[in-house]
Amino acid sequence: MTLCLLLLLATSAFLACFTDSFRHPADGSVYYGFATPHGMWVFEPPLDTAAMPDLSKHRLRVVDLVHAALSVLVFATVALRDGNVVQCFYPSPERSTKEVLDILPLGIGVICSMLFALFPTTRHGIGYPVTHGGQ
Repeated sequence: MTLCLLLLLATSAFLACFTDSFRHPADGSVYYGFATPHGMWVFEPPLDTAAMPDLSKHRLRVVDLVHAALSVLVFATVALRDGNVVQCFYPSPERSTKEVLDILPLGIGVICSMLFALFPTTRHGIGYPVTHGGQ
């Protein structure tokens, strides 16, 4: 049951990296969508599609895949820092396993932080403020 919940939440963290938003130039409303290889698929398109901005610039990029993989890695690291999760998967860990579970999250955190800084994203997904017109 714990594994199913962790997989569901990891999938959510992965997919959240592909959401984006834009501000409609005509009425200023914010619209959200999902990045695809050809552009953005808008969840609820505006009625006035004539004034829609070019959504092809919101297409899926390699950096999105990097961010998604790192997000899942950070999520797994945080989940494995929880004592209840560790107790579920490793009821009585050996000393070497316990040392790895204590040290590994710090290393993963440092590496992922550096990679997030090296490969920033311009996505303004669900829950993030839309700046610069969503571009």
